[in-house]
Amino acid sequence: MRSQGIVTLADANYFPGLLALHASIRSSFPVPVACFDLGLTEVQKLEARGREGLQILPLPDEPLIAELEVATRRCAPLMKPGKRIWPLWICPLLIRAAPFDEVFWLDCDILVLRGLDELFGFLDQGPVFTPENKAPERTPNPLRIYNLMPIARRFDPAVPTVNAGVSGWRLDRDRRVLDAYVAPVARAARDPEVMDSIAWHDQGALIWAIQSLGLEDRVLASPLWNLCIDHVRLSGETMRWDAGLCDRLRSSLPEARLLHWNGSLAPWLG
Repeated sequence: MRSQGIVTLADANYFPGLLALHASIRSSFPVPVACFDLGLTEVQKLEARGREGLQILPLPDEPLIAELEVATRRCAPLMKPGKRIWPLWICPLLIRAAPFDEVFWLDCDILVLRGLDELFGFLDQGPVFTPENKAPERTPNPLRIYNLMPIARRFDPAVPTVNAGVSGWRLDRDRRVLDAYVAPVARAARDPEVMDSIAWHDQGALIWAIQSLGLEDRVLASPLWNLCIDHVRLSGETMRWDAGLCDRLRSSLPEARLLHWNGSLAPWLG
């Protein structure tokens, strides 16, 4: 029987989001969560060890991670204070190192409201990708990436608009797709022109991989599987970040599956 689990990444600032993600999973479809450590404190790691179904993993021994750390030093700093650029590129490397047979990558500013079992069911037909619904018009890669890394099939460079915060994989079957996801990341680490020609770091790399292998049909149609918080209009009391938030959201948003704070300041940071 295949093992199933969630993989994510967190530093000390995002640890409250990790705990909330883990709790939302435990109360819906309790598969284990593996979080790669991007700078958690010893106290946080001790607290994580006390949570059933949550494990903290070191970053994989992957030389490309060190290359990305060096390569991104030339990049302009991000708007969010203290947020590093190189971790935004390493998602496919962490998925490839996941300790599960079937894995969903979930950003740790996501809450699972319902439907995780159904998401895993979608893996029977192939890898699973989710649409961008915060800013789809800003999602496509610059056209110059397709000159630098040509794709040997007819495709629409504006399709698909994907958000990389939720994706699903059967690792033995989908190795070729993951390799295609990694390919632009590896090129970007070694060629500044390629790095500057990929939209939104690993997200643009995933879009290139989908286009190169003709997997556009594996992008789910509904935004409810990765719903941006920008589209939610609820009272401040409903959205209060506390232990009851997930229950209130499930009651107020009966159709939403996964709710994502993507692109917004994490609520626990104020």
